[in-house]
Amino acid sequence: MHKGECKPCWALRTLTIMSVSIREVSNVSDTDLDKYTKLLAEAFHYQFFGGALGNDRTLQEPMIRAHLAAALVTGEGEVHVAELPDAGIVGVAVWFGPGQKFLGTDAQRNAGWNQLMERLPAQYRDWWTKFLTDYDALVEKSLGGLDVKLGGYHLQLIGVAPEHQRKGVATSLMRYVEAKAHAKRVPTLLETVGPINVTIYKALKFEVAGSGPLAAPPPAQGSFEMFVFIKHTENDVYAV
Repeated sequence: MHKGECKPCWALRTLTIMSVSIREVSNVSDTDLDKYTKLLAEAFHYQFFGGALGNDRTLQEPMIRAHLAAALVTGEGEVHVAELPDAGIVGVAVWFGPGQKFLGTDAQRNAGWNQLMERLPAQYRDWWTKFLTDYDALVEKSLGGLDVKLGGYHLQLIGVAPEHQRKGVATSLMRYVEAKAHAKRVPTLLETVGPINVTIYKALKFEVAGSGPLAAPPPAQGSFEMFVFIKHTENDVYAV
């Protein structure tokens, strides 16, 4: 992903819900990219896909940075930040808009993902290869085709600093993109795991399009259930 020492360029459009301000960022400096990476790692308590990284805590930040950097490849995705007065940036979300997907191009993969995979033992690299294929198949089956996902705004990653959770920050990040999707008359989509997350997205008026088992990373046996969600922001009226 893009590195450099240029100053962050803030998008002109800003959404403010209550005291939360949402902005899209681009041309992000290494310093700010590190800040966003650390914020997300802390939001996930350094456990984001931990088992699939061999429970190696030192790989958490490279993993998250690879997601951010992929979205910051010019024309590939979007990174949004949430700010609170007197607190600064407290939330970050990674999205891919119509026509784009995470790791969909060589530029994205070479911006951090390939380097991360090189640091993993072979059994985990093999798991990721199979997981990404099975994941795409599950999404395609749930939505009736991958073109549905590629046609909308897809959430790849979202997190809020632990001390600022339950303040409406994540909801504001979601609504910012829902408004963009509605303006373009395209759906908003995401995938998640775990009953708590399922409950959260249902409360945000997302609908379960489908779900299915995906193999757990080694050395675990069995599988975990992944849920595919959609909100029909392409409609004239949609639930908020």
